[in-house]
Amino acid sequence: MTTDIAPGYDHFTSGIGAAMIGWFGCAMLCYVTPKEHLGLPNKEDVKQGLITYKIAAHAADLAKGHPGAQIRDNAMSKARFEFRWEDQFNLALDPFTARAYHDETLPQESGKVAHFCSMCGPKFCSMKISQEVRDYAAAQTIEVGMADMSENFRAKGGEIYLKREEA
Repeated sequence: MTTDIAPGYDHFTSGIGAAMIGWFGCAMLCYVTPKEHLGLPNKEDVKQGLITYKIAAHAADLAKGHPGAQIRDNAMSKARFEFRWEDQFNLALDPFTARAYHDETLPQESGKVAHFCSMCGPKFCSMKISQEVRDYAAAQTIEVGMADMSENFRAKGGEIYLKREEA
């Protein structure tokens, strides 16, 4: 455990330590529940401990540069950026919780295809705004390129067919 001042959250503090020792080569991690030294864990406590340690193990694999560790993260990042909610749920370490949290605020089926989340809404979504900026920049690049080509065309006399220059 990285600190001992968080009873009820020992799964977090030990998960941080687990990620570190996993990074340094520890081959086996033993999960801790939120009720560590407070009481007997129930099913939800065990689930929280296991998820925390799955995250820790994955973080360690990423830190070590383990082959293939980045693939799932990249797929999730792409799914998030493209607002592919079903893919996000399915790629999550805990798909049931991810879906449940999403459905608390956007329970309708239309929420599963929305190009925004309930946190920022449709007008302030940073990913949507980033995409709009990229689209605008790409369009501007095309406009500038077309203007340059037009100027070049006019500078050469505006002729469609040019005589080949002899070498």
